[in-house]
Amino acid sequence: MAARFIIVIILITLIVMCISPHRTELREFQFSKTTNAKRLFEMNWKNNTANESISLNIIFDGWNVTIKGTQEIELSLSSPSVIPFLFENSSILRFDLEKIEVYGAKVSVKAFYDGKYGLLLLNVTPTKSTQKIRLLYTSHYQPLLDINMGDPIEWHMKSTKDYFYIPPEAYMLLSKLRGNFTIRVSHYPTNYTLAGILKLPNGKYKPLLPEENTFHTDSRRFYILLGRWDVYEKTIKINDRKIKIIAFTDEEDVTDELSKILEIYSSHLIPYPYDELIYIRFKGHRSEYEGYGLYGGALGTQFKSVIPHEVAHNWFAIYADLGILNEPFATYVSVSLYNLTPEKLNKWEALCFSSKKRTPIVEIKNIEAFRMIKITSNLYYRGAFILRSLQFVVGNETFFKGLRELLEICHAKECTKTEETLTLIEEIYENMTNKDLNWFFKKWFYTADYPNFTVSSLKVIQNGNNYRLILNITEKNGFTMPLEVKIVTPTENITKRIFVNGSAILRVELKEKPLKVIIDPNDWIANVGGSSYRINWEKQKFEKIGKEKMEINGIEIVVN
Repeated sequence: MAARFIIVIILITLIVMCISPHRTELREFQFSKTTNAKRLFEMNWKNNTANESISLNIIFDGWNVTIKGTQEIELSLSSPSVIPFLFENSSILRFDLEKIEVYGAKVSVKAFYDGKYGLLLLNVTPTKSTQKIRLLYTSHYQPLLDINMGDPIEWHMKSTKDYFYIPPEAYMLLSKLRGNFTIRVSHYPTNYTLAGILKLPNGKYKPLLPEENTFHTDSRRFYILLGRWDVYEKTIKINDRKIKIIAFTDEEDVTDELSKILEIYSSHLIPYPYDELIYIRFKGHRSEYEGYGLYGGALGTQFKSVIPHEVAHNWFAIYADLGILNEPFATYVSVSLYNLTPEKLNKWEALCFSSKKRTPIVEIKNIEAFRMIKITSNLYYRGAFILRSLQFVVGNETFFKGLRELLEICHAKECTKTEETLTLIEEIYENMTNKDLNWFFKKWFYTADYPNFTVSSLKVIQNGNNYRLILNITEKNGFTMPLEVKIVTPTENITKRIFVNGSAILRVELKEKPLKVIIDPNDWIANVGGSSYRINWEKQKFEKIGKEKMEINGIEIVVN
């Protein structure tokens, strides 16, 4: 395909037809060879302001997309300027430029090609106060074969026959123009729904819905999405503000669940900060559990396992960017606040211990590198469990008050440097509790181990009709932590809280002989040996493991 293109573009000469003094039409081009057309395009050309509009006719046959496009640029140049345009020809994309029309200006063209990218340099000399450039082209694109993942959002979207994306390279000539930008999709396949994703200046992404098949953007990177989705809509109120929820998916009842998620998160954090939430179901490249938090939305493979986490990123990543700490916070919020059960806690703890490599959170720099070798549990789930333990240490009211303060501070300033942000979080909670919490932050965030609480000795002393239980509890991995202990008798459960620094002795007066002692009964702390599950990474599933039963002096010891 590339060879055919080179032969065509080199043999054909440039033909310029002067239609009128203020209109020039260019139909055929002579391309010069260059080593890197993309690098030439990225040179420091003047970024002119323009109103740019594209009209597209999209046909999809199940594998191939054919796009007939007209790209129109309106300029107000007062002096000559070079306008660069870049297009691609590859194994999955062929861009055929049919003609260029220029109004209100004189124009000359230089064209270059490097075997993959073509570059047009239009030298435009204005003859009127406003100028117009119209590019007419046909693009042939194979979305199902596109495995290029150069842009972060492309790591989370894999095209299928049911839903696919069209990157800007496939539907337009890329320019360095800035200004108002509209994309009208005048025709697209029946039984598909139209949506889009815009890359924002801060590198985040925002879902966009068309108005009468037209998207209004700011000429930044924009992806057209087409899918065989059902569309669900619902409007809710949070703090007297209306929020519109829209879901593009084949799953049922998702708007009710999204409403529930927004209401729960808003009640514990700050009210949802945007006017709408758009959920788009899409397949992931790497697994069935993949998603991306969008500004005012979420993209994901499936609802239950992905979207609660991605919606949480609207607080931690979009409203307040905490760098790599966005992931443990979003994981904590989605697991701890949304439908938390003892079984869910048990599996959450298992995810912590199933990490292939344990690295302190402060040493994690590149999340994508960690994703590729399946050790994200160290950041996501261990980090989230740290936050759950912090909640236990400072108390519920103080913990969520601190999260709200953190969100507002980091909404107004940069908080992407991990150690600086951890210092900020520590200061917030130390100020609220009037306590030194450095022992907690240094051990949990700067090491990668877990506590190992055990009952090293147990005595029961009968005194008439009453009993005294004496427990010696030790921690073997150097953690200093408060700890809950539940004592079960035939008629009651008694929970005590102690502080363990190496070891601690707990004495409890009981009316009946104890039957069972449970360490950390509410799973506030990820404790070595606490979970009855592990992850089989090859099968991508939880597997039950046998926990050794422990008994001292006839009393069962359970470690959660």
